[in-house]
Amino acid sequence: MFWNNQPSHQNWSGHPFDLNRPIVKFSDRDFWTIGDSFEGTQIFGATGSGKTSGSGQTIATTFLQAGYGGLVLTAKKDERATWERYCAMTGCSDHLLIISPQSGFTFNFLDYELNRPGVGAGLTENLVNLFTEIMEVAEDKGGRGANSEEYWSRTLKQLLRNTIDLLTLSQNTLSVMDMYKVITSAPMDFEDIQSETWRDESFCFQKIREGEARTHSYSREQDFEITARYWLSEFPGLAEKTRSIIVSSFTSMADSFLRGVLRDMFCTETNFLPEMTEEGVIILIDLPVKEYGDIGRYAQVLFKYIWQQTIERRIITQNSRPVFLWADESQFFISKYDQVFQTTARSSRAATVYLTQNLPNYLTTLGNRDIVDSFLGNLQTKIFHSNGDAVTNEWAANIFAKNWQTRTSQNQSINRDGDWFFSKVTGKSSSINSSESLEYTVLPYEFTKLRKGGHHNNLKVDAYIFQGGRIWQSSGANYILTSFSQT
Repeated sequence: MFWNNQPSHQNWSGHPFDLNRPIVKFSDRDFWTIGDSFEGTQIFGATGSGKTSGSGQTIATTFLQAGYGGLVLTAKKDERATWERYCAMTGCSDHLLIISPQSGFTFNFLDYELNRPGVGAGLTENLVNLFTEIMEVAEDKGGRGANSEEYWSRTLKQLLRNTIDLLTLSQNTLSVMDMYKVITSAPMDFEDIQSETWRDESFCFQKIREGEARTHSYSREQDFEITARYWLSEFPGLAEKTRSIIVSSFTSMADSFLRGVLRDMFCTETNFLPEMTEEGVIILIDLPVKEYGDIGRYAQVLFKYIWQQTIERRIITQNSRPVFLWADESQFFISKYDQVFQTTARSSRAATVYLTQNLPNYLTTLGNRDIVDSFLGNLQTKIFHSNGDAVTNEWAANIFAKNWQTRTSQNQSINRDGDWFFSKVTGKSSSINSSESLEYTVLPYEFTKLRKGGHHNNLKVDAYIFQGGRIWQSSGANYILTSFSQT
């Protein structure tokens, strides 16, 4: 399915990263370009449908051969081997960077966000948003079907904001451990503040004293006064239940980053950067969710969020190399920020490719149909493989839309004279009736009949493809039925 030879295409300048360069051939007359890839791709298909070995493999190897850098998230244990094979097939093995507990590669996410280049580096609100993105996943709030405000009150963000400010104003450094120590040693009531014992032993109060003794600019002095007032007045005055909820929300997540794999890989030093993908590196986070559970999920959502923001800041005029974000079993990694990222992905030259079995996977994770529809609406290319899920199949059929169909029926009657036994036929009459009805152009059950690959299907995987705003030349419709080779 990958088109190796230089195509004859009137709009392609010949530059390898030109948006009009065709990179995938879906039919003799229909091609998919680099620019198309930046509009986002969603692949649906039941387990065993061939979505990974069919369209997934075709697009992945196309990206590699076209020179894309990228970030690969892993849910299954065999995904590292899959991408090692893809890179070997396309001559990109030297570009693959495996990030695992054994690799020796580490990334201190707080130090990176505090000191990275750019005017927004170190801003408290950016750091707060970084934590809330991880904590949303840790709380798995979407799975409960609730919206953001039910789980993320302003009070929680206020706690994070004042914790970060207290540390950066008192010591200029930031770590998960120090944040943990500030929050767990904060005053629980006004009696603590009056207690000499608490003042002598509290890490939080120690940082207040250190911050007070330091010289700050006028603006930062104002920040310190607000922060000190929060810890010595507002926080101990919170209702006990509210304080308990927001403290445990942070500490339960932070606990994972204070030990084991997450501490060693993401809270020590930094020897690789998300910007490396802009030079053609393929970063694969080898912490599969099926192997590492929530720890693997937290780590990958964390790095994905930082990578997305890094790509949004890139200057295309200085480096136009395409990059991609790849997630098979994407329901484990999706977050509401994906919707935001996708709105500007084309200008950032970033191609998102998400693969999952069905639509209910996203509904379970995000918990809100409007959010799911908004996100999927921003992924312009949608590929549908064999599927037995009625919700997904009906949703796909609705995307392809409906057409007015004319149905014709004929009625015939026979006229007889005499009684029933001796009657004679004296005449016949007939009538033809027609009616119009609005019907699916592709019926939902058609998705259940698509080939799923394997030797009994000659290693062919069928799929319907939709791309927003496009009429396919080979079909004359807004969809095309094509097949992918598993070889």
